[in-house]
Amino acid sequence: MNAKARGAVVAGTFYAGTSEGLREQIEWCYRHELGPGFVPKVNSKGSREIIALVVPHAGYIYSGPVAAHAYKELANDGIFDTAVILGPNHTGYGAAVSVWTKGGWRTPLGEMKINKELADKLLGGVIEADETAHLYEHSIEVQLPWLQYLYEGVSIVPITMLAQD
Repeated sequence: MNAKARGAVVAGTFYAGTSEGLREQIEWCYRHELGPGFVPKVNSKGSREIIALVVPHAGYIYSGPVAAHAYKELANDGIFDTAVILGPNHTGYGAAVSVWTKGGWRTPLGEMKINKELADKLLGGVIEADETAHLYEHSIEVQLPWLQYLYEGVSIVPITMLAQD
């Protein structure tokens, strides 16, 4: 797809490293006793009332069934074009608040395109275009397979935050 795509840094550790294994792992999370109990389908006539979700970002074996509840609700809420994903910066690299503004991000399920137009609009003030902050960070990456499993063609705007004030 795009030569400027970020690779899947934590595939094989935080979540399964193959497409088939990852799909199975996501379905396991949905069906788990702590998960919703079923694999949702996207409601094409959803009301689009959700404006934000708070989702855990640990490895799927630890927090996947809890994350599955959030994505079940999102699937029921309908179809959208772009997900703005905020994640903490655990590594300490890069700007205080940084957005990845071009290309895409890869997972074993494929590549998600960056919504460059929206990402560029966010620049200024404390938000900088800084890929360094994202290179080894897992908090945003672990959300992408959930979106890819449910939706085709959704773009993303990844923002990582070292500053928490």
